[in-house]
This record gives sequence, structure tokens and C-alpha cells, in this order.
Amino acid sequence: MHGGFEALFVKYGWVWIGLSFGFLAKYALLIKRGIKVQARLVMADLLLLPLVALIAYSLVRQAGVDGEASALITAFCTVGADRLVKLLTERFLRQAEAATLRDVAADVIDSRGDLRNAVQTTLSAKRLEQDAIGQG
Repeated sequence: MHGGFEALFVKYGWVWIGLSFGFLAKYALLIKRGIKVQARLVMADLLLLPLVALIAYSLVRQAGVDGEASALITAFCTVGADRLVKLLTERFLRQAEAATLRDVAADVIDSRGDLRNAVQTTLSAKRLEQDAIGQG
């Protein structure tokens, strides 16, 4: 069991240290700016913390750093969590909107083709009817 804890610390320990220091630094900066820290603000940040941990861990892995450098990157992510989450959310929404617009455009193009076929079929039917009346 002791070896498992050490393995977890090696893999995630510096990220948790960075989250802790970043969380404390964020509130230190707020207090320094004269902003009153309220319980709901702390609760909101605690609810965001797992998402920030995932983002930070992903950035650390992509950067290929470990140790103190991973703690530093994680701390920066935590201090700027509001901006980071907002940036990633906006990026996700833009991509989702673009995908939706592509789907809508494809549907419009398909429906225009279907409409064109329906109009052509109607016109052909009317011509056949007129030809049949003219011959009859």
C-alpha cells in the first residue's frame, strides 16, 4: 500500500501542490486588491478545481515537464482558472457552433436539391398531363 501512495504522489503530487499553492495565491491576490472573499466564491472555485486539475495535468503532460515545473504550471492554471475555463468554454462553443452551421448548411443544400427535384417532377407531370389532354 505504501508503494501505491508513492506512485500516486510521483504521478500527481506536484499537480496537487500546484493546485494548492495556486488556489491560495488566487485568494491572496483578491485580498490584496481589496476584494472581499465570500463563501460562495470559494465554493465556486472548489467546484471548478477538478476541471482545472484536468486541464493543468493535460498541459503538464503535453509540455513533458515534471517536478517543480509541473507544480508551477498547475499553479498558474489555478490562479488564472476563471480566464482559462472561460477561454476553453468559448473555444468549445465556437467549435460546436461551427459544426452545427456546417450541418445546417449541408441540410439546406440537400433540401434545395430535394426541392429542385420535386419542382421538376411537378413540372414534368403537368407537361405529361397537358400532352395527354392535347392528344385526347
